[in-house]
Amino acid sequence: MSSFQKAVPRSSLSGTKLKNNIPYVSSGIPSLDFIVGGGLPLGSIFAVEEDVLGSYSRVLSKYFLAEGVVCKHGLFVASADENPKLIIQELPTPCTVQEDKTNQDVNSEMKIAWRYEGLGQVESSFGSNTNFGHHFDLSRHMEELALRDVDLTYCHLKPNNGKSNGDLYTVILYIWFRNRLYHDLLKEIGKVLSKEEYRSGSKNKNILRISIQCLGSPVWLATDCDHDSKYGQDLIKLIYSLRVLIRDTNAVVFITIPEHLFENNQIMKRLLYSIDNAVRIESFAGSSKETNPVYSEYHGLFHISKLSGVSSLVAFVPPSLDLAFKLKRKKFVIEKLHLPPELQESSEREQDDVTATPGTCGGFKKKDIDF
Repeated sequence: MSSFQKAVPRSSLSGTKLKNNIPYVSSGIPSLDFIVGGGLPLGSIFAVEEDVLGSYSRVLSKYFLAEGVVCKHGLFVASADENPKLIIQELPTPCTVQEDKTNQDVNSEMKIAWRYEGLGQVESSFGSNTNFGHHFDLSRHMEELALRDVDLTYCHLKPNNGKSNGDLYTVILYIWFRNRLYHDLLKEIGKVLSKEEYRSGSKNKNILRISIQCLGSPVWLATDCDHDSKYGQDLIKLIYSLRVLIRDTNAVVFITIPEHLFENNQIMKRLLYSIDNAVRIESFAGSSKETNPVYSEYHGLFHISKLSGVSSLVAFVPPSLDLAFKLKRKKFVIEKLHLPPELQESSEREQDDVTATPGTCGGFKKKDIDF
């Protein structure tokens, strides 16, 4: 019986792995893939609730697109706030990551804290040992030669007060949405998904990565529609229509949403019904936590808003929900939130300096006692 080996399922698509018989793609960040259950499944929508300045959510989008370039996936980049070509020009370049030398002596004896010798080491970083996905260097931008073999589609959304043309599909979309930008975005996505390579039953399959930047920002209000509650309804209709459109295709949607700019707090809660996985970034920039010594090693907190169980009875649960992130010079890392060692030892140091009550042999200090 020792000669038999369990067959490992493999996906025929480049840059994917099978989980529950569904292909998964990498987000470009190993730690993010780990906490959401191994990656992003095909036919799903992944949303990022942006931080206040929107700088860190933009970094996540760059990772998602850069991973698609390395894997030769099709890219669809849409934005109404800026030209999508500027986003592609800032993609990080792939690199090889060396092992951290500080964790080489894992099994070495702890000579000082001998009572903790039998305890296991706490795993603060996630996905460091995975072979899925690639690593990127944020300090260097990807060269234009790497984009030549990639099916790249730009969608720069601009307010347009013109009427729709006469085809039936466009007329239905125009009636469905009061805001013309949502109508144009869904129409352009439908054109790209109509290609044979992105259909689930085609022979020459490929994956389409759809990235939508700052969906629902104030720029989306600069249209011919009235500025009332219909604004939130169009946003909810778009997410629902997009989910139906990509469900049976080889596409993954990555959306960043400035939820902190919404006047109605119920909009994001209704959006989560049609979104498969969602996370929220809480930046320390400009807040009281920026000067708090507890968070001195991090740049913000990383919250999980929703995790869906795709082809599974139970959704994936990460080992810890107390997550924080830091943006280093070359990479973005999500780690388990820990208390800094300085704060853990501060109380003990204060007690060491306190003079004990003098006894029959005279006064002494606690720090002078040697065990």
